[in-house]
Amino acid sequence: MDVLGIGLPEIILVLVVAVIVVGPKRLPEFAAQIARVIRQMRGYATDVTTQMRSELDELTREYEQIRKELEEVRETAVKDVDSITREVDRTVREVPAIIESSAEPAPEKRPPVNGQETSPDDGS
Repeated sequence: MDVLGIGLPEIILVLVVAVIVVGPKRLPEFAAQIARVIRQMRGYATDVTTQMRSELDELTREYEQIRKELEEVRETAVKDVDSITREVDRTVREVPAIIESSAEPAPEKRPPVNGQETSPDDGS
């Protein structure tokens, strides 16, 4: 038998010392006081454990709430990025058509000046 690292010989030694120090008449009263102290300590330990669990549960709820909010933000950001990507792709596909439509039309023949016909390429 090994309780908290204390074997049977150590327990017997503690009991003998207690009988010698406290005395055989006061030993039952002393044992009852020790039992009360142990019971109170267990009660305190139970209370602390309950409080710790309560705090941990509250922190877990807060964590889950923040995690859900972050997930919603992430989803919104992904949707926004997808929307922007589609818009950029559409614009990129339209650019060549816009450039072609805005290009200057080919120069037309100019009317004859002093009886000579000029073309756009002859540099006159």
